[in-house]
Amino acid sequence: MTTSSSAQASRAGQRFKSVMSNPSYRRLWGIGIASTTMRWMETVALGIFVFELTGSPFWVALVGFLRMIPMLLLGPTIGLISDRVNRKILMGTTLATLSVVYLGMTILVATDRIELWHICIGATLAGVMWATDFPVRRAMIGDAVGPEGISTAIGIDMASSNFARVIGPLGAGAFLATLGVQAAYLTGTILFAIAAILAFSLPLVAPTARAQQSLGYFANLAEGLRHVKADQIIVVTLLITIVMNIFGFPYQHMVPVIGAETLKVGPLLIGILLATEGFGATMGSLVIALKARPGGFTKIYAAGSVLFLIAILGFSLMPSFWMALPILLIGGFSMSGFATMQSIIVITSTPTEIRGRVLGVLAASIGTGPLGALLVGGLAVWWGANNAVTVISIAGLTLTVISLLIWPSYLRSSVKKTDFKH
Repeated sequence: MTTSSSAQASRAGQRFKSVMSNPSYRRLWGIGIASTTMRWMETVALGIFVFELTGSPFWVALVGFLRMIPMLLLGPTIGLISDRVNRKILMGTTLATLSVVYLGMTILVATDRIELWHICIGATLAGVMWATDFPVRRAMIGDAVGPEGISTAIGIDMASSNFARVIGPLGAGAFLATLGVQAAYLTGTILFAIAAILAFSLPLVAPTARAQQSLGYFANLAEGLRHVKADQIIVVTLLITIVMNIFGFPYQHMVPVIGAETLKVGPLLIGILLATEGFGATMGSLVIALKARPGGFTKIYAAGSVLFLIAILGFSLMPSFWMALPILLIGGFSMSGFATMQSIIVITSTPTEIRGRVLGVLAASIGTGPLGALLVGGLAVWWGANNAVTVISIAGLTLTVISLLIWPSYLRSSVKKTDFKH
């Protein structure tokens, strides 16, 4: 190992140690693990359960739509609220409420009273919780670790969240093959209760003085939007985010359908398919956490987006389970570049006092995913699940490449750490 490589490894180790020794970050990290594990367990469990219940890929996609629509509708509002109230109280209350909701769902399934409309309501409420992650929890991560630790902190957070994407689908497949969907809901009850306890144990931090100004809802929201419009790095990042969430990630709703209809596998192997993507994403996030530097953030983001779309296009064309596995592994590794850099780019480009609002705009951009869920569901009804994924991946790849060609300077952009203000 050269002296330069040794010095870089030493600095990476120091950043990792500094971030992990931060008690607030460890709590926020744990909350992320608990909520993401349940998110992916529910994605697979409900996909399989709803498809078995209805036999319709459209209903599978509609449940996905309901889980994601709160982010589109509520993201900016939650971001504004998070800049004006204590974030730990907001997050803890949301997590505790979800624990109670999942307990109710567990009882409904166990007593054989569960109906499709119950599932739809539960999925919508889960979506409300997920809508708070970017403008609340990730804003708190930025506040906790500061500019020097942000890439490492988000990288570690994404690596563990992606590992939860391994555990969640595997757990869902195992539960549905043995104990039933009630086991998944009971797991959610426990995980969200633990996450709520961690949230309420965080230090009480008041909103910044500027965030407490009574400018009114629309004035505050407009301030966040003005910052977004004035920063080309954020604009392009959000555009690619919208493309990925409409034409990329909705493929996940079709994995249970493709697994059952095309690949001819049961719940456990369907869980393994998505877990393989999660394993690839975990490895990618760890590499980014240790290696990424501000000058390369936008390059990693763009390359990860393009390669992920190519991978899901390949997945849609695979005729067998064993051929699909390595494609999803590559797709997960590529996707980590998109998912990890997304938050880092926005956080490091935004002053602390409006960070919640700008992250709320990011959450709304991510919240366009419900449109993709309906799109892929409708296409699957007409042309089949495989063809639906082929169409959306080609559309997403085309739009992403066009965006990068229109703004070629994005790939040469350097995120400025000086944008942090404490």
